[in-house]
Parts: sequence; C-alpha cells; structure tokens
Amino acid sequence: MENESDYKNEMLTFFDSPERDSKSKILEDVLHLKENSLINQILEAYPEAVLILNSHRQIVAFNSRALEKFKTHEYFEIIGNRFGEAINCIHHAETKNGCGTSLFCAECGAAHVLKNVKMTGIAAEEECRITTVHEGKEISHNFYVYSRPIRFENLVYMIFALRDISAEKQREALERIFFHDVLNTASAVKGLSELLQEENNEEERIDITNALNNSAKQLVAEIEAQRELRSAEDGRLKPDFESVSVNEILNVIYDTYSKHDLAAGKFLKVDLLDSDTGFVTDSSLLVRSIGNLTKNALEASPKGSSINIYIREDQNKICFNIKSEKIIPENIQRQLFQRSFTTNGSKGRGIGLYSVKLIVEQYLAGKVYFVSNNDENTVFTLEVPLNPGT
Repeated sequence: MENESDYKNEMLTFFDSPERDSKSKILEDVLHLKENSLINQILEAYPEAVLILNSHRQIVAFNSRALEKFKTHEYFEIIGNRFGEAINCIHHAETKNGCGTSLFCAECGAAHVLKNVKMTGIAAEEECRITTVHEGKEISHNFYVYSRPIRFENLVYMIFALRDISAEKQREALERIFFHDVLNTASAVKGLSELLQEENNEEERIDITNALNNSAKQLVAEIEAQRELRSAEDGRLKPDFESVSVNEILNVIYDTYSKHDLAAGKFLKVDLLDSDTGFVTDSSLLVRSIGNLTKNALEASPKGSSINIYIREDQNKICFNIKSEKIIPENIQRQLFQRSFTTNGSKGRGIGLYSVKLIVEQYLAGKVYFVSNNDENTVFTLEVPLNPGT
C-alpha cells in the first residue's frame, strides 16, 4: 500500500498528464528531427517562436526565436522541458511534475491549447497570460498561442507557436484609460467649468469650484498613474523615499475614497493607530497602491457592505490590510495579479492589481498578497518595510 501511495504522489496532477519521456527517448527524438533539414528550415521560417513537442508536452525541437524568448543560449537547457519550465513560469515548480500539473495551469491558455490538441487531435489557439521570473524580477507576458498535431515518420508531435501580444494588450489598456477614464474626468472638468460661468450664487460657486478642483486633481492623478506604470515596467521608475507616518497615509486614503462614487451606499472604515508609527517610503507610490486596492474592494462590494482598512505591525514591517466581505471565486484568485486579467470582461481592463504588485515588490521593497475564504472574507495585504535601506 505504501508503494501505491508513493506512486499516486509521483503522478499527482491538477490539470494535464504528469508523465514524461526519459532523457534517452528525448535525445532520440531530438536527433531524429535534427537529421531532417526540411524540419529545421520550416522552424526557422516561422516569424515567431515555435516549438515541437512530444506527446508529453516536452520540447524536442525549436527555432532561434524561441531561444530569445527563453533568454538563454544553452540548447540543452530547453530540450526535454515543457514550455512553462523553459520560460520559467512562476508556477512551474509548484508540483513535483512541473508545467501543466498545478492548480494554476487550469487557468493557463497554453495549457488549455496543448490539452485540447492532445485530446481532440485538431488545432487549437487561445490567448495566454503568463508571469515569468528573470534575474529575480517577475515579468508579465501576453501571448497568442497556436498548436496542432503533426505526424513525422509515423510519430505524432505537436507544433506549438506563440506570438507576443504584450504591446497590443498595453495599447488596449492605455486606450481604455485615456479614451474612457481620462475622457470621463475631462468631461466632468468641462461641465463644471461651464456651470461655474453660469452660476451667480456665491455658495454654489464655491461648491462647484471645489468639485472642479477635485476633478482636475483626479485627472492629473490618472495620467501620472499611467506614466508611473510605464516607467516601472521599463525599469525607469525612481522612488522618492521620505519619512511619513502610518496615520498620514491612512488619512489620505480615507479622504480620497470615503466620498468616492464607488463608496455610495457602502461603509468604508479606516482604523487609525492609537500611537502613530513613522516609516520610510515613497508616499505617492504607496498611497496610489493602497488606493488601487481600496478602489477594487469598493468596486467589488455590493451596497450595504463594509470595507475595512487596518494595520498590522510585524517586526520591521508595516502591513496595510484592506478587508471586504465578498469572497473571490478560486479560479479568479489564481489569475488576479496577471497583467490584463479582468473579472468584468471589459477590453483593456485589468492592470490595477498588476501595477500594485509591480510597484510594491520591485520598487518599495514590499510584498502584496491576499486571502479570500469563508473564515476571513477577502483581505488584501500590502506589506512594506519600516526602512527599505536596512
């Protein structure tokens, strides 16, 4: 029975088959394909990265553009691996059996395509969001992947091609932001300025002026947020660290979001510290990141529900917690921090949580994580050090 249990653990998978060919069988396939000059010419004729996989999704041939994607020049670092392992997906080592077998693989476009091709024997294609690690930094990719079975000398393989559509997704996001969010705010500024010209009552003019000022600030903030995101992705963002206090940050968040349109009919509670704590950070980036989490919580919460922001101090760290009542479905949880993933289906949405994780973890020396279950409800935690220089 013990041996049977060990075998089951060896074969554990949450999505696709865990089996692999041996190294000797892989090498046999590699040499077999290498000997055919036509196969190699076809691979190099592709304008995009393309792989040939065996029946267990292991790489047995690829073109030079694939090497560029895998950020290596070592041929045998790729051969025998699966796609997620070769590109260093953040989830590829979460199970013993690697790419295609973790819980997260059930939400991966590449995994879907390869499983469908193997099961149906016909071509499949799909968009794929994947986060990889290179030189210690997480990088988000958007690919369009295509696969179909091919028969070569009585053996069946799979062609797997991927086109990088990250720039296209970035453009869609920017178009949505600048043609929708920014345009809406600019329209509000225009409408308020027209009202101000027509209003003669002094009290009304003061109210309109205040609203106009707030709308103008929001417009500038939306543009600055996009500039920061682009700079962060390009590695050009330079944080401006300064001494601030926890309650200062919390007060800014409350003042910004307690009267936000999204807060209508909801209860936003912010728990200030009885004894304020000072720390060092870029307050602008931190406020924008906590604000994104708060805005998401408000947007996802139905009227009548509560959103609570509270602090946990943990040794040399400050943890900002944003708690809401609605539970996030498990399949959504597995995709939340991916660039361009959105739960509302709007084209070009889905960069809020991605930008928070990018900026906090790569520029503020912090961490972002969450829990969502029936015991704790949903809590997003943004953790930053008291002093990032120590």
